[in-house]
Amino acid sequence: MQNQLQTTKEAITICRAAEDDAVVLAELGARTIRQTYGAAFSSEDIDRHISEAFSLKRLNAELANPEIFYLLVTVNQEPCGYTKLQPTSTSEAITGTGPIELVRLYLDSQWIGQGIGAKLMQTALEFVANNGFRTCWLRVLENNTRAIAFYRRWSFVEVGSEYYLAAGDNTVPVLLMTRLIN
Repeated sequence: MQNQLQTTKEAITICRAAEDDAVVLAELGARTIRQTYGAAFSSEDIDRHISEAFSLKRLNAELANPEIFYLLVTVNQEPCGYTKLQPTSTSEAITGTGPIELVRLYLDSQWIGQGIGAKLMQTALEFVANNGFRTCWLRVLENNTRAIAFYRRWSFVEVGSEYYLAAGDNTVPVLLMTRLIN
């Protein structure tokens, strides 16, 4: 799967990540997590989260798993964002059929607000629909108003809330949002 968008200055490419993209995802994941949550959690908690979630061992296993889907976006061949999708429904609030979780959607901060996140979301939702899933859902920190507004623009609606174990041992309130796929 490859999706290309040409702008006047940048060439944007989105494709499904392959097993040889583990190092790229580890570096990109670490960078975007630090940018997104660096002020909200201690550096020790962020480091621990990164070492667990973005270890090469874990990423290699996830990239080899046919039920976990990473989409990688590049601008002028430089990685700048990604999504992680995984068929799960761990909350009673997720009631739609064929659920898949949008586990992560991150973009390097220098590219936020330039339409790349929207293109990544569009591609992710097309991927979801093309693979037979009928409900896409996600968790988002309750105080992440920018992300919540972004998801609402993509027709995600709030269906509940819960506490989620985030970086380190921090339990944080998150909203559960869902979108039905046509």
